[in-house]
Amino acid sequence: MQISVDVHNYMETLVGQVLAKPEFVDHFDHEQLADLACLALSQLRPVYIRHDIDFLSALPEERLVTLKTYSQVAVDAAVGMIVDDRRKQRKDEVPVIFSKQRFDDDIELEWFEKPILKKEK
Repeated sequence: MQISVDVHNYMETLVGQVLAKPEFVDHFDHEQLADLACLALSQLRPVYIRHDIDFLSALPEERLVTLKTYSQVAVDAAVGMIVDDRRKQRKDEVPVIFSKQRFDDDIELEWFEKPILKKEK
C-alpha cells in the first residue's frame, strides 16, 4: 500500500472544484491559486477516502452540500490573505543579523542533556 496513491483527502477535490471557477482562474495566477489551495485546506478538516465513487454513494446529499459549502467558505477566507498579501510590501533590504553560538565544553550537562545509560550489573 502507498498512502499517496491509495488514499486521498476528498476536501482537496472540493477545493479544486471551487478554484476551477472562472472567478478564481481569471483573477489569480498559478502561484496564487496554489497558495489559495494551501490556505483553504489548512482551514478544513480532512476527509480521507480511497475511492470517490464508494464515498459519494454512501454520503448523504445534505452532507455533500455541507462539505461543498465549507470548501467555498475556506477559499473565500483565503482570498483575503492573498489579496492583502504582506509579502508584496516587503523591501528587499531586510537586515540580516548573525549570532555566534558559544559552547563551553567544560560546563556540566543539565539533567535532560545527559545520555541515558544502562547500568552494568
